[in-house]
Amino acid sequence: MASIRRTLALALRIVRQFVRDKRTMALLFLAPLFVMTILNFVLNNSGASVTLAVAPPPGAQGVTLASDIRSALAGANGVDVTTISADQVDATLKNGDADAALVFPSDFFTTLATGGQPHVALRLEGSNPPAANQAKQLAAFALAKASASLAPAQPGQAGAPAVALDTTYLYGGPQYTQTDALAPMFIGLFSFFFVFLLASVAFLRERGQGTLERVMVSPLSQTELTLGYVLGFTLFATIQSIVILLFVIYVLQVHYAGALWLLFLVTLLLTIGGVNMGIFASAFARNEFQVIQFIPLLIVPQALLGGLFFAVKTLPVVLKQLAYIMPLTWANFALKDVMLKGLGFSDIWPDLVFLAGFATLMVIAASVSLRQERL
Repeated sequence: MASIRRTLALALRIVRQFVRDKRTMALLFLAPLFVMTILNFVLNNSGASVTLAVAPPPGAQGVTLASDIRSALAGANGVDVTTISADQVDATLKNGDADAALVFPSDFFTTLATGGQPHVALRLEGSNPPAANQAKQLAAFALAKASASLAPAQPGQAGAPAVALDTTYLYGGPQYTQTDALAPMFIGLFSFFFVFLLASVAFLRERGQGTLERVMVSPLSQTELTLGYVLGFTLFATIQSIVILLFVIYVLQVHYAGALWLLFLVTLLLTIGGVNMGIFASAFARNEFQVIQFIPLLIVPQALLGGLFFAVKTLPVVLKQLAYIMPLTWANFALKDVMLKGLGFSDIWPDLVFLAGFATLMVIAASVSLRQERL
């Protein structure tokens, strides 16, 4: 029969162990509040989820038509309507200022007046398939509402649409799915998270088993010591990144439009930064549980703000600025631009520069932590 006294004594010992570990107490009570605060700001202050640009015909009637479309969509949650000119369509979509554009021909009203069926172009940005599908539905609904009063159905054509909608894509196409949209960001997240965990736990084990101390007293120079550890951990991180990348593309059959070597370069820079961040973080941990405590502080905010769940452009200003200093955000930008838009090195080099700078900073931080170990 179980002894209540011994059971309570064991429970009390565990409680005392937790209370003595201030970092664990902070993890239990402060880290969830930190994550929930970020979620609260993101969920309550995010901007429109879909933006539809309208390029109306010239003249006063065109202005009225654009206003009618805006009114038709006024009741839709998470939808914004903006007015542009026909020559701004692709530039607006490329800059991320709209998810789709309705482009009206200049003879739109003349064709309607003569009983014809004008063709309106729906230009979709395409790199976000859910947004593209929603934009198609919104555009068809708004167009039907706005044009219903302009031209009644002709005799013998009861129920026939007054306007034909021709859909084209700037990037991707109708074959792109939700998996295609999320795959680039999951590649970045998994690569970064697992190599951080691998490096921090493995390096902590090196220290705990006394291996690090034995290496410290060897004839290796500081540079040799740092490069040896960095290269050793980076090798496995690189292999992991390659496996994830190839599995997503060739096994899951995720579409990609750009160069495969660019995808590898992005993930390589990200993993080098993640490996060295793990080495640096391990210097502040005494056991594996304390390593886990860094995840809600260093990884979770990047997952929430890096574009995986919410578009960075829709975040509140403060969180947006925070997102722009996180490496995962820039990796997600680059991976999406290459996989979904087919952009090249000349288009994503700012993202690569940021990732290279982050990796260099983490190598320096890891080197400093190793130097402190040696001292």
